[in-house]
Amino acid sequence: MVYVARVVPSSGRQAWDDWAQVDPLWAIMTDPDKLHGQWDLDEFFRTGQATIDAVMVEAHKLGVPAESHRAVDFGCGVGRLTRAISTHFDHTCGLDVAPTMITEARRLNSEIPGCEFAVQDGDDLSRFVDGSVDFLCCLLVLQHIPSRPAIERYLREFVRILAPAGLAIIQLPGSVAAPVPPTTLRARLALRRRFTGVLRRVGASPKFLYDRLGWTPDMPMSAIARDQTVAIFEGAGGTVLRATGPTNEPGGVESFYYYVTVQPA
Repeated sequence: MVYVARVVPSSGRQAWDDWAQVDPLWAIMTDPDKLHGQWDLDEFFRTGQATIDAVMVEAHKLGVPAESHRAVDFGCGVGRLTRAISTHFDHTCGLDVAPTMITEARRLNSEIPGCEFAVQDGDDLSRFVDGSVDFLCCLLVLQHIPSRPAIERYLREFVRILAPAGLAIIQLPGSVAAPVPPTTLRARLALRRRFTGVLRRVGASPKFLYDRLGWTPDMPMSAIARDQTVAIFEGAGGTVLRATGPTNEPGGVESFYYYVTVQPA
């Protein structure tokens, strides 16, 4: 099972808006058995609570964050983790690049206190002042941004907005598998994908393409090596308390989880 939350630059906004229309829960948690709307909503949100509760156990061992006022869920999708984070913090803001995801997040979490959702426009977090966030969560998000400079910019922004003795938990692959040599079957699948992609670009319904022709929106995969990622955090003024991994994920992806803080002055 692969847990996926999405935020990408504006060039990828359409892809995740399409996912929000065709199968938003599966786009966030790509369990093969849950394809085409098979996720039970309560089960879906319970997985988010379990993930965040486990993160907070580790945070407690590390002695951070010092405060529990403001949190950010970067790449919130429909709010699977945002809702869970709100049980630990006074106010939680979920951000996603796809307006349709944000609309769905607001609908599904309308009765959850302490949650708000906003579209992530631009390539920074200028909506937040320096040192204003006690906790930031970004899990299985940055790997879907195809631009390395954009990923690095977000890593630095995470540190900038983090309060002294705050905590950011961030996942990022350290490596991805090399492309598989083409075969006749893969060539046919690639041709089919190009064809359905053209149909989408000229205005075909994403729901029709998904249900009838097996089309799916793009999911790019990016990576930054562990030592380089740590150097980016440290160069921005952060301290990496822990870097766990690598964890082996489908498709030859090796991920690391970084627990990052900013030392009090």
